[in-house]
Amino acid sequence: MSTKKELLGMRIKEIRENRKFTQDKLAEMVGIDPKHLSRIENGRNYPSFETLEKILDSLNVSYEDIFNYTHFATKTEMISKINAKLSNLNNEKLTFIFKMVNEI
Repeated sequence: MSTKKELLGMRIKEIRENRKFTQDKLAEMVGIDPKHLSRIENGRNYPSFETLEKILDSLNVSYEDIFNYTHFATKTEMISKINAKLSNLNNEKLTFIFKMVNEI
């Protein structure tokens, strides 16, 4: 299970790479040392609030986007969350989900 710091770093790296920015380029845009950005992306450091705002502006993403890292969940975490959701469904919805999953 990854820490929040690691998940934030992974998400920043993912978005940076999707934008085709190198660490050096993003660090230059943000005004920080590339080594500092590397430590942020590797989950060793949190960015300051000011640095996070500059990262968001440079990557053209919102706070909501940067903290959306649910897709980094482990298999065990995903199964646990799915089971929790399924246990709260009524029979009609559960049957519908069962049919969908059965077709995969």
